[in-house]
Amino acid sequence: SGFAVAPHPTLRFWQCAAGGTSTFCVATGPQLYSWGKLKVSGDNTTHPMPVEDLSGWNLRSLSCGPGTFAVAADRSVITWGAASNGELGYGPNGKKSSARPGKCDALEDTFTHQVACGVGFTLFLTELTDKLSKSPVFEPSVATEEAKAVAEDEAGAGTSKGGEAAAGAKRKGATAAGGGRGKKAK
Repeated sequence: SGFAVAPHPTLRFWQCAAGGTSTFCVATGPQLYSWGKLKVSGDNTTHPMPVEDLSGWNLRSLSCGPGTFAVAADRSVITWGAASNGELGYGPNGKKSSARPGKCDALEDTFTHQVACGVGFTLFLTELTDKLSKSPVFEPSVATEEAKAVAEDEAGAGTSKGGEAAAGAKRKGATAAGGGRGKKAK
């Protein structure tokens, strides 16, 4: 998706987002156009094609991740793509990936100022509402388990008899200040 779009006599692009394999632009109308590799399996498109599922929406913000896409439109957030960490916002029991754009029900009827997709996450900058303040916080079990293991490891490493960290204590294999490894004690 690394090429310039030739000027068009009636089509004016006013917002663009580029991901790892694709590009999206909003044109007058408003109409969302895309090109590049849009699905894990399938052909690439070499020129802007309208995203018909989003025709007629008042698109305000759009973003592309490595294989996920999000737009804020009207009072909805719409996401799609190949995801695995819940980044589409469909909830812990919702589908993980979607080939077609779908609404994030948790954000329905909430004004979303901006969306941002990244590797394994999507951010939604919204107005604070009673509905959102009462929403559950989703914490992936893998991240929670890893955080607990790191905290337990750090709590048990380098402690002296009194429970305080011994001066100069380092974990085995840790890098010394300045980036080099320290010498082993003789």
